[in-house]
Amino acid sequence: MSVDSDIFDRQKRLDGWNQEKVAAQKVMVVGAGALGNEAVKLLLQLGVRRISLVDFDVVSRANLNRCVFFSEEDAATEVLKAEAIAFKAVKQWPDAVVEPVIESVEKLSEETWGEFGFVFGCLDNLGARLHANAQSYGKTVFIDGGTSGFMGKVQVVRSPGPCFECGLSKKDYGLLWKKYNCVGDVVDWIDSKMPALATTTSLVAAVQVNEFVKIAHGLENESLAGKYFFFNGMTGQSSVYGVPLRKDCPIHLH
Repeated sequence: MSVDSDIFDRQKRLDGWNQEKVAAQKVMVVGAGALGNEAVKLLLQLGVRRISLVDFDVVSRANLNRCVFFSEEDAATEVLKAEAIAFKAVKQWPDAVVEPVIESVEKLSEETWGEFGFVFGCLDNLGARLHANAQSYGKTVFIDGGTSGFMGKVQVVRSPGPCFECGLSKKDYGLLWKKYNCVGDVVDWIDSKMPALATTTSLVAAVQVNEFVKIAHGLENESLAGKYFFFNGMTGQSSVYGVPLRKDCPIHLH
């Protein structure tokens, strides 16, 4: 049999690669916008075949330049984002199960979070990300991503290490009622739409899924677990910061 007949042949050539470990993972992606589109695409390309996708929003034309699974027809008929991705995904990967969950993150049951080995945060506001962080902690690996224009960030949260909320300040808590973008900047409430670039989205989702690959293969010491990755697309530079475990963090007081 020709090596070119195996769609995973090239990644299997990596030292230590275990396709079975990748295929065995059950993953939840919260948020079916630009980051969610890219994360689902990459997970399927790697061979992940069980994905739940949480989102209650519909497709608009403003999504189309960053979302590989959406079409003009989806926008015109206001198809639900999660359903659009699930439908297109299984057409290309018929052996995959991509389950659309038409719900807000806050309304998922506590038990749901523990059903997955990994949760990808692909959300566009701080409140929802705090909720995903709290529900994931101690149950699963939470890989959070965010973008704003040329800027992007990824944080990997795994118990008993520091969580997403450990990095918040008192000022952040005081401004929670305002709209935030994905890298933590306050957005004007009159126009709460954040600047976005497909290039930044692709890079951040790739870093998120790359962290999944490492942890799924038991390479946590080489991962961003307990750390914060920041990318500046204007300078082409990236930085990794340690996140200290905050003693008064509500997540760690329980």
